[in-house]
Amino acid sequence: MTDAFDPSNEEHQKIKAEIELGNGLPDVRLTRQCLEALEQAGFEVVWEKDLAVDSPLSWYLPLDKSRFSLSNFRSTAVGRIITKYMVMALEKVGLAPKGSQRVQAFSEKAADGLAAGGKKEIMTAVYFFLARKPYLDE
Repeated sequence: MTDAFDPSNEEHQKIKAEIELGNGLPDVRLTRQCLEALEQAGFEVVWEKDLAVDSPLSWYLPLDKSRFSLSNFRSTAVGRIITKYMVMALEKVGLAPKGSQRVQAFSEKAADGLAAGGKKEIMTAVYFFLARKPYLDE
């Protein structure tokens, strides 16, 4: 989560919960908390950056169901409906394992949460850091 995430904002909490549940994640931390944890563990942060800030393309576009794209049709609203019913049919005839519909629904919820978090700039999937253990003085 970025520093724009407000834990007292109900909408932000809902988006965060969708991301965590849909991706099977524990409590997702703020980027600055990740840096603090690295430093507490004895690492030196050499470089860090949210690459979404300067990117000409948003990282969440392939997950955004409101955006129509032939190259990524399965992620559009229509593509998701077709996928939902295809998985349902495959599960019903025994070609997909029982529970496939639940997994598909979880995945869709995760995509919705990630796209919403990206649009609101409270979530980033392209935060990178370079850290190293300091050299020991002899």
